[in-house]
Amino acid sequence: MVAASTLSVRNLRVALPDGRVLIDGVDLDIGAGEVVVLLGGSGAGKSTFARVLFERDELDAAGFDVVAATLDLDRGALGLVPQRGALFDHLDVRGNLDIALRHAAPSPGTPAAADAAGWLARVGLDPALAAPGTPVTKLSGGQAQRVAVARVLASRRRLLFLDEPSVGLDPHRVRMLARLIREQVKALGISAIVVTHDVALAAGVGDRLFLLSLADRKLVQMFQGRWPGALEDAGHPAEVRGRWLVELEAALVDHLQEHGDRPPPQGPAPRRRPLAAVAQKLDPLIAPFRVAATSVLRAPVQLVTRTRDFAIVARRVVAQTLLRPLPFYAIVSTLIGYTVLFVISKVGGAGVRPDALLRQIGGSYVIALAPALSALLFVAASGSATNAWLGSMGLTKQTLALDALGVDRRSYLWAPAWLAAALCYFAVAALFALGMVCGGLLVCRAYDVPHAWDLLTADLVDPRPERVTYQLRALFLVWMYGWGIASDVVAKGGAPKPEADAVTRGMTSSVVACTLWVVAWELATVVVVFRA
Repeated sequence: MVAASTLSVRNLRVALPDGRVLIDGVDLDIGAGEVVVLLGGSGAGKSTFARVLFERDELDAAGFDVVAATLDLDRGALGLVPQRGALFDHLDVRGNLDIALRHAAPSPGTPAAADAAGWLARVGLDPALAAPGTPVTKLSGGQAQRVAVARVLASRRRLLFLDEPSVGLDPHRVRMLARLIREQVKALGISAIVVTHDVALAAGVGDRLFLLSLADRKLVQMFQGRWPGALEDAGHPAEVRGRWLVELEAALVDHLQEHGDRPPPQGPAPRRRPLAAVAQKLDPLIAPFRVAATSVLRAPVQLVTRTRDFAIVARRVVAQTLLRPLPFYAIVSTLIGYTVLFVISKVGGAGVRPDALLRQIGGSYVIALAPALSALLFVAASGSATNAWLGSMGLTKQTLALDALGVDRRSYLWAPAWLAAALCYFAVAALFALGMVCGGLLVCRAYDVPHAWDLLTADLVDPRPERVTYQLRALFLVWMYGWGIASDVVAKGGAPKPEADAVTRGMTSSVVACTLWVVAWELATVVVVFRA
């Protein structure tokens, strides 16, 4: 990369999987200390251009055809402010800044504002927001956007990409945001790309304005040789600013009126490898095993080198998979234990005493039913909660924001979530067995069965020799269910989420897949045990 340029793109072409061309022959250079604005109508390819920079692998996997003569970009230097900020909802305001600071890119000099409170002050926010426990959900839209800007600035990236940063802001705050971006670009000596529909933001912040044309799908510089520069900089009188705002809006509206309904031109469908379609179909089956292998390798490293990050994610997963549904599991397991043993006590037939039947059954009903029932309930309740959380992070671009901070989502999210979910299932299985025993105790007391606790727990802790096989089967099933459910939940929750329905589909498909996983192991082990 040449020293004077932080981004250099030559002849970039992007086509959809069906061959329609979104971007055709885009050239762009961004110099150090420069703010470039990309304007365009809906469907012009602005978001696709962002995905080329940040999500190239996902575009390739989805069948897009991305070709460029030059795409000179240092990913470690590129920072992102997604739409609506994409603040991490599992962290407080301070946590959002701290994670950026912990993963900050190497910088030759350290800015004066070196902590969370200092970075908040730099973007005009009250440093008191950095107090521990301030939730990001309590911030206004303008505050959230400024925290997102502070977060990416704290990561010390040299080229910032701001995707529709003024969404939801009133005109006053739009101007404040434009001034903020200008001030920080100058103060830190960095560059920025601003993608927006907002004429006021574009005019206020841009050194150069570009239009992603709906006519020929190319990038066209607007007002070349005439544009006076960012209007929020000092030296632009109010009448000059007003005249340029009107002219810019008119140029954009005229372009959209003429070309806004024009569909992307049809090009040849991208040639795909013969096995690509097969690999895409098999990926949902392979993904859980890939997650498991990745997590096994990364969890120990993340736990040792990024202990705080690991603990934050694991604590969130433990809360939603174990602590919050704990009363539910306790109540349901007790009711099932009572119902099962009560029904058994009633089916002995004439001449069979219920207490004798209960002594004969013992705790075998727990060994037989607890693994499968606990697994099915866990994936439906706890697994769905974690799946939805991971999916919402993808949907709201929080995972993309992680990547843009230099945080590997597989280490930061997958590894601790996978380990915590599996361990939580083991705890739920143990609790479920205990609840079933407690339900059985109520039945035994109703029939005055002596030493009921010892009777019901013998198969769990000290089984007779002929029942050891059943105990081992139960332990094996719990082990397999724990890792299998954790792998599938993380795989489907962490998959790309292009729209809200994808979150629901991920939850549903995980419940179905894990149910089939449980049924398959139940049938397989029953055949093996009874043959033996």
